[in-house]
Amino acid sequence: MPARQLSSHTRVPRGLVAAVLGVALLGLGCSAAEKRLAYSPHQLRAEVSPRVPVGRAGDVIVPFEPTAAMVARAKKYTEGATTAYSRADMLVRAITAGHQFDVQWVPVVTTVARDTLENGHGNCLSMTSLFVGLARGIGLDAYYVDASDRINEIGREEELIVDNGHIAATVHTDRGWSLVDFTGELSEYRTFRVIDDVEALAHYYNNRGYERISLALLEGREVPWDQALADFQLATYVQPGFARAQNNLGVAHARLGDDAAAEAAYRLAVRADEDFAAPRHNMGNLSMRQGAPDLAAYWYTLAIKFQKHNPYAHYHLGLALNQAGDLDGSIKAFQRAIALKHDYAEPRNLLAAAYRRQGRMEEAERVRTSQRQ
Repeated sequence: MPARQLSSHTRVPRGLVAAVLGVALLGLGCSAAEKRLAYSPHQLRAEVSPRVPVGRAGDVIVPFEPTAAMVARAKKYTEGATTAYSRADMLVRAITAGHQFDVQWVPVVTTVARDTLENGHGNCLSMTSLFVGLARGIGLDAYYVDASDRINEIGREEELIVDNGHIAATVHTDRGWSLVDFTGELSEYRTFRVIDDVEALAHYYNNRGYERISLALLEGREVPWDQALADFQLATYVQPGFARAQNNLGVAHARLGDDAAAEAAYRLAVRADEDFAAPRHNMGNLSMRQGAPDLAAYWYTLAIKFQKHNPYAHYHLGLALNQAGDLDGSIKAFQRAIALKHDYAEPRNLLAAAYRRQGRMEEAERVRTSQRQ
């Protein structure tokens, strides 16, 4: 049966278990034959290995797999718990900074459970994997949760509209289902979707590829697009319908100069998630580079349908319409981009130029003057 969603009105303090009241984690009441959510490390490898090319079988990992020593520590630390809820709460506290395992949350470090513990830090997926592995090791029912809101990152750089989402956990105790989030960032009314271990593994590879890009840009060095491509490929091998990873795979292909592969990946992302703006925006960028502004305008318009408040999408639409000869349409797009981002210089300059081409000198001057204010 398909995964189902829940809503929460609860803000989750960092490192604490928050009970989910009045809702159900749907998809967890199914029989194992209908939908398996949790796998042993051996089962997960057996499930995933046939999905990847033979030469990459060695890249299959289990993010949540703990060592026997790690589980023994968790059992010892939680042995005084009298209920499943208190055991889960003690485990979460043990993991967080300043407690037994002393792990700190950092935004861009995706590692498996053992490395997360050894390094003493990890991102939301890393810390969630540590929790899931240890929780199962001490007898709790714990699962991964995709807690991402709409996942279109707004960015102005060409195809660099990649994202890694947000992963948390859910655990079943005597108080029902509870959410565990190690960043404390689960906002009110966010939706949560329980995912199985296979999809969690796809998130792991996608996160790792995203990190390679983000860290390189942050440090001002060349992006290792070939390595990011390999990670995104693994994510899509594991979960072919993972739209986020398909989009990111397209980004990597485009940056490596393979436009045909990029387009194929973007189209798969569009089919996998019909509301996903990023691959449509990226198709627009691809069409612009290929000298097809009419087609680019079509794709940008579709992207804006699902992400109306992205100033860069409106700016890119204006560029495409301008090149396609639709001056009036480009003016409207540039105006919208400026309305959404007042200090956005590029559409202001082009809007003033478009006004001048139409002989609207006073309006062009107003645009130019307002830019200095």
